[in-house]
Amino acid sequence: MSFLTYPDLSEGGPENMATDWWLFEKAASEATPKFRAYSWASEEISFGYGQKWEWVEEVTGASIQNLVRRPTGGGIVKHGKDWTYCLVLPCGHGSFAIPSLSLYELIHQAIGAALANQSVPTVLQPCPASKTKGIPGDCFDEPVGKDLMSQDGKLKLAGAAMKRSRQAVLVQGTIDLRPIANFDPKRYKKDFVWALSEMVEEKAEAVEWPENFLSERNPFVEEFASLEWRRDRKRI
Repeated sequence: MSFLTYPDLSEGGPENMATDWWLFEKAASEATPKFRAYSWASEEISFGYGQKWEWVEEVTGASIQNLVRRPTGGGIVKHGKDWTYCLVLPCGHGSFAIPSLSLYELIHQAIGAALANQSVPTVLQPCPASKTKGIPGDCFDEPVGKDLMSQDGKLKLAGAAMKRSRQAVLVQGTIDLRPIANFDPKRYKKDFVWALSEMVEEKAEAVEWPENFLSERNPFVEEFASLEWRRDRKRI
């Protein structure tokens, strides 16, 4: 078995969400862990599955037509000056059994190790003594336990959100590149993928997007672009 890594894409919000969801849906029939890194064609704002869109509009000043609701949780994330990735762990693979908090920590340790290779020291945000209730607001203004922070603990550098089903775990994560000087994306991706391959105990294998990828993805693009999804989380 392998750890499949797909080519980078730079697209709009609905396309980015649809591609992650396509990988998540494929996990039901394919027992291989999958990874992709991607960027955003323009600056956009995504928000978590459980957040109220009216509140997000008020806080960001952006119209719901220009906001992107993720299928995972978490808070508001501003994209365009970040490095975004998707990781899918299917139920047929041993990595699926990693508890959510442990998985979150392991991923951020992998990011920290990759950043350390570029002379960017980091620390993990400690878990609070008592768990706070409620849905996060702004992802990078409200760090949670095991987020990746700058060495002094003042700036959040990386966070992620998850969706867990009986078929797979979907992780959508991002690194804020603004505080990081001289970031080398190719070297970082190589180091991060290697660390993730060690985590899932599989050899990384670069693969191409299949010929039917775009046609299979199109229905998901329409769903994530629809107001029914952005406002009410309804699949069309």
